Parts: sequence; structure tokens; C-alpha cells
Amino acid sequence: MPGPRLSPFRQSFLRVLSAICCVFIAAAVMARETLDFNRAWRFTRSDPDGAQAPSFDDSGWSVVSTPHTFNDTDTFDNWSPPGHRGEGEQWSGRAWYRKTFAVPAPWRGKKVFIEFEAARQVAEVWLNGEKLGTAKSGFTPFGFDLTPHLKTDGSPNVLAVMTDNRFMVDPDPGAKLAPGQDRAGSLHDMLVRMERDMPARLEDLQAGQIPWNNPHWHPAHGGIYRNVFLHVTDPLHITLPLHSFLQTEGPYAYATEISAARARVGIDVPFRNDRASAQHAVVRVEIFDASRNKVLAAEAARDIAPGASGKVTLSSDIIRPLLWQPGYPHLYRVVCSLSVDGRTVDRTEVPLGIRTVRWDPQAGFFINGSHVKLHGWGQKPTDEWPGLGAAQPDRLHAYTLRLMLDAGGNFVRWGHAAAGPASIVAADRFGIVTLQPGVDGEMDTSGAAWELRSAAFRDVIIYFRNHPSILIWEGGNQKVSRGHAAELRAHMDNYDPHGGRVYAHRRADEITAAFMDIGIGTEGGREIARLPVVEGEYNREEAPRRVWDDFSPPTFGYAAVPGKVQTYRLNSEQFAVNQIAHYVKKLGSPAHAGGANWIFSDSTSGGRVETEVARASGEVDGARLPKEAWFVCAAMWRSDPQVHIIGHWAYPAGVKKTIHVASNADEVELLLNGKSLGRAKPEMRYLFTFPSVAFSPGSLTARAWRGGKEIAAHTLRTAGPAVALRMTSPLTGRPEKKTYDGLPAKSVLLSADGADVALVDVEAIDADGNRCPTWQGRVDFALEGPAVWRGGYNSGRPGSINHTHLDLEAGINRVALRATLEPGRGVLRARADGLRSAGIEFESMPPPSPVFAASPSVERFQPEAVLPVSAPDWQAVPALARPQPPLVRTASADEKMAGRFTKTFSYSAPGSQITHLDTDAQPGKNAYADTDSPFGELPAILRGADWIKACNSDALYNAVDLVELAVGTGAVVIIAHDDRLPRPPWLADQFEQTPDKIAVLGKPMTLFVRRMPDGGSLTAGANTEAGAPAQANMYVVFVAAAK
Repeated sequence: MPGPRLSPFRQSFLRVLSAICCVFIAAAVMARETLDFNRAWRFTRSDPDGAQAPSFDDSGWSVVSTPHTFNDTDTFDNWSPPGHRGEGEQWSGRAWYRKTFAVPAPWRGKKVFIEFEAARQVAEVWLNGEKLGTAKSGFTPFGFDLTPHLKTDGSPNVLAVMTDNRFMVDPDPGAKLAPGQDRAGSLHDMLVRMERDMPARLEDLQAGQIPWNNPHWHPAHGGIYRNVFLHVTDPLHITLPLHSFLQTEGPYAYATEISAARARVGIDVPFRNDRASAQHAVVRVEIFDASRNKVLAAEAARDIAPGASGKVTLSSDIIRPLLWQPGYPHLYRVVCSLSVDGRTVDRTEVPLGIRTVRWDPQAGFFINGSHVKLHGWGQKPTDEWPGLGAAQPDRLHAYTLRLMLDAGGNFVRWGHAAAGPASIVAADRFGIVTLQPGVDGEMDTSGAAWELRSAAFRDVIIYFRNHPSILIWEGGNQKVSRGHAAELRAHMDNYDPHGGRVYAHRRADEITAAFMDIGIGTEGGREIARLPVVEGEYNREEAPRRVWDDFSPPTFGYAAVPGKVQTYRLNSEQFAVNQIAHYVKKLGSPAHAGGANWIFSDSTSGGRVETEVARASGEVDGARLPKEAWFVCAAMWRSDPQVHIIGHWAYPAGVKKTIHVASNADEVELLLNGKSLGRAKPEMRYLFTFPSVAFSPGSLTARAWRGGKEIAAHTLRTAGPAVALRMTSPLTGRPEKKTYDGLPAKSVLLSADGADVALVDVEAIDADGNRCPTWQGRVDFALEGPAVWRGGYNSGRPGSINHTHLDLEAGINRVALRATLEPGRGVLRARADGLRSAGIEFESMPPPSPVFAASPSVERFQPEAVLPVSAPDWQAVPALARPQPPLVRTASADEKMAGRFTKTFSYSAPGSQITHLDTDAQPGKNAYADTDSPFGELPAILRGADWIKACNSDALYNAVDLVELAVGTGAVVIIAHDDRLPRPPWLADQFEQTPDKIAVLGKPMTLFVRRMPDGGSLTAGANTEAGAPAQANMYVVFVAAAK
């Protein structure tokens, strides 16, 4: 009698499981295999009792593949709350994943480990009803040995994972309260309470008590949002780089003596013998270059007792090594193996990049003997995306890094927790120098939270120490205590002593700096003047992509919205032009190593503009569509000739405006319809300005000149009326003969693994195929075939995700489709009123084998970088004529003072471009940089003092680290604070109120004083953290001699 008929989906699901099992059987006969364990999990966004039990019925749960987040449907959909609080209106709680699998016979007698690249925020892992452990860091890889609880008799094994993303939310100082309800207090109050209530034991630490689990810093996207792997090994095996729960390290490859002629390479290979008897094993290492040529081989034999662990260190020379650096990211493959009686029993691979680095406080950054200016971005480790959240396939993470590279970026700072393996591997391959933190928000912590943070930093170092792109380990986004700094530094010294990397903190003081090699600056600041500095966060402005300028329809500028907080109200043109001033003024000094613009893509963390659904600080928007600022960065940072006209050329009749051009040339000529409007010399190196250009339809061309020769050109053309839609994919695709309404279509490729993503761009075009840059209207989509609609977003409209319609912005928008487990073909169609429709085909291909021949760190689901045809001539570099260590540290013996009593200061509010330190305060001098604001009478202690001449327009700006300063010897810091405002907690806690007052702009300001230790530093926050009047003075910071 025939059985019940299965749905096509269930038939496909069973085919996938059958294929995976067949691969498992084939893999099991090999020495070691790493298996993609992402496909076909059961999932519920609920917390049913007994979900960890093998007998639990999960048949009603949905089927998902990892990477997966349960917050993909509720992100980028609410107004960004002011005050840097981040997106808080998201589902949070406990959710469950389950996977049932049978172990094939060849696995018997093997070791089976599971690796999670990360899960948010807390993950409990169970196998067959046995709890394996609980991971709580949220951003670091972890794993377990499944072997003790694994059924190998063919009966099913049940793996269950509970994820908990309950998160803390900053208090809303402007919230309307019910009668009798107490205000929640400030962020400072919340953090004080958190530390007061912090449990001492890690097992008692809850998800909502973890300081970095806060959308203020990291969007709280819950789930198994990175990859999952199984590692099947012999009982005699090379151990995994997963310290928490396994207490093991993986191989460690490094170079200690580096020159153009040779490099001394060392490889530590750790192993463990879980066989029942002693083994005589041979440890072998082979190194291959990018062309697969073997360049080194070494081996050693060891007798290993049963249950014993050990480590073999092998070393040898690579002759004429190919070095790793931006522009030439050469990677070696290090193959480590164990053999017994001539048979290989285990094998794994790690990458190796050979480079020598020097940081110099007077000269900046050098790699392989050559000076390199670092320029790039900070980016959130969630790397979040509208409609997808933090759960993306590897190739999408690589796509983000590729966009950085294409704009001339060679540096990324992940803030303020560890980036995932996919992003680090992409940086290796693209030659992007990387700052990798552990886990942090923006403060020191204690108790169980510190135990977790310290262990996570150790785990990050062990897991990622073979990746050559990582040159900086960041111990924290703020200073920490002496004991904590020593503890974190010891992790680097113990687990990465030869990696050529430096240890650093942002917002450091001399206590933390005693353990640092370089400093991490903010807004061009330099807290520790004797140390080299790399920028961590400059240019925190915000501007959406959709608003061109003040002359362009349909918005004609970025309008003020009554009742909404708009700390920044910049259009795309202003945001783009400002890139140049921020970069040149803050990082332009030859002594500055360069660093990170904050941030690369628009994020749902920490915004300050209540009329956007994201923090619009990115040079690309949340869907990675470039803003004009991206092109400006490319014009500054790329080494090839660049010129870019900021904006478009499709204005209403009668418009006359300034045209801004960004270029790395010496001179730029502007031509309108072929007629020259003159030439311009650069302002601030890269900006060329042509005032009062009258719009005339046709073409606007910028020609860039250097040394009397034209080196580049850029032309904008006036688009006609929109007549049609056009659909393309920024990722891989292939042309198809089929057309939709006369427009050619392309086929987009997907992998039918349930997690892959296709991107589709939709444009409004004129009859000649030009994008219509001011067309903003609704487009409706219809999807047919094996894919899930994930859509996109509109940055100025809440609730725009989860719909099959979107507005185009500046003539374009981008949507995403997610693969299912079903192969096949489909089509996505788009239509808009009055325009010809468009379509694009996609094909979901059977996924590749889930077995890696090497290891995930070497073999990732993303494109390979292409090396230049010729390697640099390292023989011609004087510094490489003799062996160099992987890291050369230099520091200045004497520190320059920024003022008479002030060593260094930084200021992070919108007015940072004109804020500066002034000296010799006297009556009649202006208190502020942006308005006529003469001091009246000053008490004796303030006469002759240094003061930070800030912008009074920043009075209501919110930041926990608005001012950072360090003082010399014998100094006091005095702050004058407006009496119309409530005193912020940081002021009341750190300073003593005096009876003295000064008057600024006719308003009384009380003086608060703090005696500083010699060389001490402090951080000052927002002017107010509670509801504030519309008018208030910015506080004034003085540094004076102690009396």
C-alpha cells in the first residue's frame, strides 16, 4: 500500500538530507573533513518546555538554514531613536533550533566536533538531551566535542540550540511618563546599576546583563547568525582553535626574520592522542604559495602517550618570500598533517601571510619597509542588512569588503566586537589591514561580565592569529583598569607572541597605555602623544542617500521635521564634500598613520537623526548602494587617476549652483556641453569648486590634469523623462536571450542551500538607458519560483521592509532574495505606474558539496582575490636588505603638549571640524568657535588657562565620549556648565561643584573642578542626558595650573 504523499518541499528537504548523509559517508573514510552543517535546521521563535529532549516533536517548526537570525523581519523598520540609543523595537527572547542526523558507520571510532562561528547572545547547546555548555560572548567562535554523547548505531541524534537575544536598552530621557512613574534615569545611571548588580559567577550572567549586548553599540539580531561546521577527525588529531569548552588551540604559523632574500617561518602544531594506546606519529608541515608551488617542507616524529596532548614546533626558511601587503595580498597555504606508519590520520590547513610592520609616532605606518597611509572605515561586526539582518552568506560579507577596496580602502576597524571569519578571510584576500577587537561596548566592567570579556579576547586571538590582515588587537573601546589591561595584554603575549601585531585601546589613559603599543584616536585626537596613533572613529556625520542637494526634486534639501531630533541635517552633496575636510584636517598629518571613517554602511546602531530608520553615517546605505561620499573617498584614496563630479545633472530650469569635484589631480577643468567653464586648483588637496554654474541640459564634464596631461574624466548627462524600469544584479549573473517588455534580462545564480542571497538593483531609466536621478516613486514586485522575498528598505520611511513594494531613491533601489532548499528557475518582476515593466530571471542551483577539502578558514564560500601580475620589487626596499622582525615598535621619548597645560584632546560632536584648543583665557576672548561669545570677568584660576573652543551649536548633542583630554603635570580641569540644564551624571560624579560662576552669552554657568594626577586623562559626556530646553550653552572645558 503506498505511503502518504509528501509535499514537493518535503521531498526536496529529504533529498537534501539524503545527499548530505551520502557525503558524510564518503567523507568519513578520509583523514579529516570539515562539513558544512548549515542546511535544514528546525526553528521556532518561542521557548517551549522540553525542546532540548530528543523525543520533542518539532514537526511543526519551520525549516531554516544558517546563517539565520529571527530579527531579519523587524530591523531597519522604525525611526532611529535619538541619543545614540540604537534600534530597540525588535523581538527578543529565547528561540530554539534543532537538527536530527544519523551517524554513518565509518564515523565509529572517530572524534566529532561541532563549531559555531557565533550565536547571539547566549546559546545553550544540547546533544541527545545532554547539555554541552552555554556560550555567552555573542561574537566569538566556540565548539564542543560531540563524541561522548553521539549515537553511532544508526539511530538518530538530536542537536538542540537555544539562543537568547534579550538585550539591554538605553533609557529614553525624553519619554513621556504616566502619572507617578519615575524617569528611568540616564545611560550613566543604567550602567552604574548594571555594574552594581553584576553577578560574580559566569553561569549567573544573563543575556540582558552583558554590557556589549546593547543596540547602542551592536544591533541585537538573535540566532545562529554565522556558519556551523562539523569536524570529523581521528582520535589522534591536530587540535582545533576553539579554546572555550574544548581548551585547545589550532596550528600557529608565523615568520620571525623577514627580508627580501628569505623569511624564517615557524609553525606550532598542537595535537592530542585520544587513542587507547601510545602512538609514534610524524608531524609534517608543507607550505604552498598562491600558485600551488611547494616552498617548504619539514617534519618531526613524536611518541605520544594515550590521553596526552603536545605541541611540535617546526621551522625553516622560505627563499625570496612573497610578502603580504595592501595591493599585493599574497597568501601561503600551510598544510599540517599527522601520520602513523606512513598513513595520514589527520590533516588541516591555515593561511600564512609574511609581512614586517613598523609604527612610528613621527612618520606613521610602514609595511614591508614602505610607507602606507591607512584609509578606510569602521564597521559593525553584525554587518547588518535590511531584510537580512546580521545573517548573511559569506559572499555578502566579502561584497562589503570589496566595496571598501574599490573605493581605495586599505583599513577596517571592527567596532566594537569581533568580526566573523568570512570578513577576516575577505580582508586577507583583498589586502585590507584589519583592527580586530574582542568584545566590548564602551566601558570597563567587572565580575562575570569581565570574566566573559577576557575569555572572549583570548578566544579571538587563538582563532584568528593566522590571518595576516589583522595587525591590531583592540583590547577595548575605552580605557580599562591596570589589572584588566595587563590581563588582556598577557593574552596577546601568550597566544600571539610572533604575529607582528600591536595591542591598543581607544580613549586610553596613561594607566592603560602602559600596556599598549599604539593608540586608537577619535576624531583626529591623540590621547597618548608618545605612541603612534591609528584613527578609530572620525566623521560621525549622517546623511541619507536619497536627498541629493537643496536644488533637486522631489525634496529640495533635507527638511527640518518639527518635534523630531535631527542632530545632523545634511544632504548627500554636503556629506560628500565634508569627507575631504574631515580626512585632511584630522588624518592628513604625515605623522598620522591614518585610519577609520565611522562607519561604512548605514547601521541600526547608535543613530542621532530621528527622521531616518538607521544611522546614516555610511558612505554606502544599508543595502550597500553607494552615496556620493563613496565616490569622493575613492577620488582621495585610490592610487590611479580619479575625478568625480559630486551630484547629478538633471535640475529644473533656472537652477544656478556651485559644482564640487573631487579628484587626486593637480587641476580640474569643467566643461558644460563642450564649452570650458574654466579650471580650478584644489582646496584641501582634493576638492575643486566651480561657483554659480547655470544648469543647461546636456553634458557636464570634469577633466583632471596632472603635470600638464589629462589623466581622467567624468561626465554627467541630463536624463530625459523616465520611461522604463531596468533590473540588474551587482553579484554574479549571466546574460539571457529572454527579454521583458523589450528590455534584456539577466539570470541571477543562487545556491539552493536555504541561506544564499541574490541582490537585484531596480532603476528608473530614460529612453537612452540613462538612470533618472531624481525619479522617486513606488515600484511593485512579483516573485515566482524557489526563493524567499526579503526585499529592501526606504531610509526615510518606517515600516518599509517586509513589503513587495518600495520607493526608488535617487532613481535606484536594491532588493534581496533568499534561496530555499529547492533548486529551479524563477523570475522577479517589477512594475511602476507609467513605466515599462522589467524582469530578471534567477536560477537556484543544487548546492556544492558540504565537505571542505581543507578547512573553512582556507576554503570559504566567496571569490578569490586576484594578485597583480608582478610582485613588488622588495629587493629594492632598503629596510628589507637585512632580516627584520615582524613588528618594529617605536615611541617618542618626549611628548609635545597641545597647550600650556593640556597634552592632548579630542572632540567628537558635529562641530569638531572647527573646534580647537585655545590658550591664555582672558576676558574678551570668545568662548566658542562658532559664535561671537566673549568671556566676561574670569576668576583668577581661569586667567591664562587652556580651553577647548567648542561649538555652541553642539549643546544638545549626545555622546558618552564627547570630549577626551589628557593633561600634563600639576593641572586641574574646570568645567563651566549652563545653570539652565540639569547636571549630567558624569559631571556630578567626577567633579566638585564650586560657588564660582562665569557668564557666557549672558547666561550664568557654574564652575566644577577636578584635580588631575600628573599625566592623567578624563572623558566628558553629553551636555545633558535628560530633557533639555531648546536653548542652552555648551559646557566649556578649561585646563589650568593647580594652585
